[in-house]
Amino acid sequence: MVSETEQQLNIRLMDKADVPQVFDIERKSFDSSSWTIDTFYHEVEQNDFAFYFVIEYDEQIVGYVGLWIVLDNAQITTIAIDEQYRGYGLGQLLLKYVIDYVQEKCEALSLEVRVDNYVAQHVYQNLGFQYGGKRKNYYGEGEDALVMWVNLND
Repeated sequence: MVSETEQQLNIRLMDKADVPQVFDIERKSFDSSSWTIDTFYHEVEQNDFAFYFVIEYDEQIVGYVGLWIVLDNAQITTIAIDEQYRGYGLGQLLLKYVIDYVQEKCEALSLEVRVDNYVAQHVYQNLGFQYGGKRKNYYGEGEDALVMWVNLND
C-alpha cells in the first residue's frame, strides 16, 4: 500500500481540530488507555514540549504520534495506527519521520512499549532502537513496559 500510494500519504503537525479523530483511533487501539480527549487537547494547545503529528491517507487521519522534546532528549509519548491501516508500514513511516524531525535537535529518542507487544518491538528494533530496561506496572497492575531508545548521534 505505502509504495503504491505515497502521493496519497501526508504527515503533518496535529492541530486541535484533529483531536476527535485521533482520540477515536486511541480508544480503538488501547484497551486501558489513560489518555483522555482532554489530555490530547492539553498536549496540542498548552504543552510547549509536545509535538504531535498525524499521518493522513486520502486526507483521512489514519494514525498519529506524539513526542516531548526536553533539552536534548526526545520521548515518544504515544503512537497508534487505525487498525484497518495496520500492516502497511505506516507506523514505521511515521517513526522515521519523527526520527528525522528530532535528529538535529536531540541526542536520543526513547519510548515505552508493552512487554507483550512483539510486533511494535520488532518495528522499533528495525529502526535502531535498543532495550534499556523495564518499568514495572507502567500500564497498570501487572502490565510492564520495556524502555527502548535510539542514539541519534551515531
